[in-house]
Amino acid sequence: MDIQELAAWGEFLGGIGGLIAAAAVVGSLTFVGIQLRASVRQSSVDSYTQITQLWTNYTNATASNEDTWKIFYEGMREYGSMPHIEQTRFNFLIGMYFGILDTVLVHRDLGVWKNEETYRRYMDEIYRIFLMPGVQDWWEKHKGRVFAPRVENYLISRMESDRVGS
Repeated sequence: MDIQELAAWGEFLGGIGGLIAAAAVVGSLTFVGIQLRASVRQSSVDSYTQITQLWTNYTNATASNEDTWKIFYEGMREYGSMPHIEQTRFNFLIGMYFGILDTVLVHRDLGVWKNEETYRRYMDEIYRIFLMPGVQDWWEKHKGRVFAPRVENYLISRMESDRVGS
């Protein structure tokens, strides 16, 4: 075997090595892609779980205590006629309620909220509460100071859209 034949074998083996290296790169990129996809999916699940936990905690704190439930219930209907101390408690309760909306909107904006049906159901329920007479009275008294900007934008835009659609 002369030097030219050895060189040819070297090129051949080098080519095979290059193919093996290319296959390894493709394989590792595929693995990284699969892991990234799984991570994004897990983020969506975690997002849904976190928001569900927020609602559960809020509901438990509000509905399990008779006094708290009465304040929430009365505040939704007749905020203006409540004693000042109860209005103050209602301010806290309703602020927490709409704080959950901010969390939902943030998760949606970040792209980790994937469950469209549940999202729409949350948004419809929150909007329904927002339209309650006592909540409207509360909002008029505290407008511009109680919502995160994205929450206020959503609620006002939806109200305006409903007015135009009527």
